[in-house]
Amino acid sequence: MYKVKSKIYQQIANMLLEHIGTKEFFTGHIVHYDGEVECRLVCTLIIRHAARDRRTIENITPIWWSLTTTVGQDELFNDFSFNELKEHIFNQ
Repeated sequence: MYKVKSKIYQQIANMLLEHIGTKEFFTGHIVHYDGEVECRLVCTLIIRHAARDRRTIENITPIWWSLTTTVGQDELFNDFSFNELKEHIFNQ
């Protein structure tokens, strides 16, 4: 099993925030490499921004998400949690 470390959550959170920007809806993927392990987050999200500042995100509601971790063609089970990802997004 591949353990998703706090550092990986933070890097994926940062990449996701860059892709979201001021959008209210996001569907797409984020790819992060941890050495030879590819971490691929595929998700569809509804984003609620603050009324005064469109860059400030108040909430993210995942409609669907999946994080796959692979080394070459081999998929590894992982312990990814979208709730933990949200903690990294909102505790920046």
